[in-house]
Amino acid sequence: MKLALVTLAVAGLALSNIAVASPVDVRGRIVDEAGVAIAGAIVAVGNVSHDVGADGEFNFALDSPTTISLRVAAPGYYTFLHTLHRSDFVMGRPAVVPDIELVEKKSGRTLMVFAGDAMLSRRYFEPRAGEPTLVRRASVLGDGKQLLMHVQPYIELADVASVNMETQLSNEMLTNPVPKSVTFYSPLELAELLQWAGFDYVALGNNHLYDYRDAGLRSTFDALAATELAYSGAGFNEEQARKPASLVIDGRDHHFLSYVGWPGTFAPTQVARGSKGGAALGDSAFITQDLGALPADAISVLQLHAGLEYAETPALSERTTLRQAIRDGADIAIGHHPHVLQGFEIYRDRLIAYSLGNFLFDQYHYATQLGMLLYVWMDGDELHRAEAVPLHINGYLPTPATGLFRYAVLARLARLTDSSVCMRASGFHAVVDSCDGKARAPTAVTIDDSTSSAPMHLRSLGASPLQALKVESADRPYRLGLDLLNRGDFEYARLYGAHDRTWIVGSNASLRTGDNKLLEIRVPAGGQAVRSGMKVFERVFTLSNPATVSGRIKVDGDVRVRFMLQRRRAMDTLEDALVGGPIRQIGMWQGSSTDWADFSFDHNQPRVATRAVRLLLEVEDVSPEKQGATVSLDDLAWVEWRTPWIGPDDADIDAEFATHLMLHLKPNR
Repeated sequence: MKLALVTLAVAGLALSNIAVASPVDVRGRIVDEAGVAIAGAIVAVGNVSHDVGADGEFNFALDSPTTISLRVAAPGYYTFLHTLHRSDFVMGRPAVVPDIELVEKKSGRTLMVFAGDAMLSRRYFEPRAGEPTLVRRASVLGDGKQLLMHVQPYIELADVASVNMETQLSNEMLTNPVPKSVTFYSPLELAELLQWAGFDYVALGNNHLYDYRDAGLRSTFDALAATELAYSGAGFNEEQARKPASLVIDGRDHHFLSYVGWPGTFAPTQVARGSKGGAALGDSAFITQDLGALPADAISVLQLHAGLEYAETPALSERTTLRQAIRDGADIAIGHHPHVLQGFEIYRDRLIAYSLGNFLFDQYHYATQLGMLLYVWMDGDELHRAEAVPLHINGYLPTPATGLFRYAVLARLARLTDSSVCMRASGFHAVVDSCDGKARAPTAVTIDDSTSSAPMHLRSLGASPLQALKVESADRPYRLGLDLLNRGDFEYARLYGAHDRTWIVGSNASLRTGDNKLLEIRVPAGGQAVRSGMKVFERVFTLSNPATVSGRIKVDGDVRVRFMLQRRRAMDTLEDALVGGPIRQIGMWQGSSTDWADFSFDHNQPRVATRAVRLLLEVEDVSPEKQGATVSLDDLAWVEWRTPWIGPDDADIDAEFATHLMLHLKPNR
């Protein structure tokens, strides 16, 4: 097994982003899929174009405090976009973009792009207290374009673009929902908005397309008919719901099928039966019949809304159905519903993407904010290539992910992808490819024994998020884990004009932007303790797992900082849990005025009866004079450990996908 070796011989290497005031010399290379330089390429950085040399190399000075777009084009190749930010680069390491691969245009080759779950309801119009309204009833289309403007250029590059429209549409009040716990609908303008963003097809086979019965279906179909969007997966009867959408792309027929995986336990159910309306039921027998009815030379794309919400891996029922669909002739299989990212599988040389996560959705759970766009190049009915573009659903806005957030998206996809699939970097995206029977190669890092025992982000070691990690340490055990926050350097704050909805801020706590983005908590003179931390709970965590909270702290004054864990119990409503959920202290830092100092606290996650958790911080002025104090926090991480302590004699331990590494205080004995 070949190891990609990255050597670290520096003690206590911190994850420090390059300062805004310092221009960054960014370098990269444009190559074809075989790794051969494309000399005729042009890299447009914003409005400035840079010619690529004979060796395929480009470079430019990055001096912007916000994101920049790289538009890469070459004659005879598909144009592609990459988004960069200063937080993509670590101080002390060269600012090198991984080789950007361009795909050659060929007769019969088609580029498709797939997006996850989309709606425009609830918190877009009626946000939580203290948050700005994103969409106003009087200007839905204009405000909606502001939401999608940052991903529209990515969508428009494709020959055909698809999104899961998980909502009915109506501008009239719908008052007769089916009897289930969560129902909603979106304004009619969503159809026009999705078309404006570049989508050609919407999948309707999902569990919200019959929320308000036939009345909601009628207004939905009327809105879609006023656009050029194709659709399938729902209808006023079973025959209509199961009918595929047909699009001619580059002179060849493509058929799009869409299904929901279960009927629901309420009456009337959400699926179409006989003359009853609803979504198409993704029963394997129905799917076999529908695929069998397509022309033999047709290209078929099947989408299934199934599985379990917030689950890391597909339900066996979903995996069984999608594999059967491939055997029955589907050329691509796409999954929806979990609202979080799941991995890929290449089965019988066909791509299965089990969950694309959210695209345009108002969920506040932290894991639901990791998303992606999936590009798929098809040579006729054969898979040529797939590429994942990481997204950050930032304050309910779909935006290109950067920095720690992009690393987290790529690490999650690689970790959850089938072992027969290999992933590699193309720029800051991920190519999804078959391993062709070979084992996936891990990355090995060598750690100096004088290195700090605080958790280290693997990005600071130069490790790729797309490869599992093996650690070589002479004498000290280590462990590997995953960050639950993925935003603790605060570099994402205010990007794309998004309002942060993840941290408790107010008159005495704020996200500071500028040369160094951070969380600042201020205790006024004579004031009470000030609380900040995570605004809502995280549902995706592991009961009873060991975890560590770490970061850097800077203090002006004399303070006590308590780090606390709050639980949302199984039967608690969200509001009840936010106000009265059980809280326990997991660590404390106390001290006087100081420059930046590291801290780290170990704890175990709750064992039982816990639906979700959140991290809180409480700052108290403990000076005798009570003159007030200010605390700054940066590089926060909340790491759940995926491995036990691993020593040099544990040679049989498999490589592990992770975001963080921690060395034991004491040498191995």
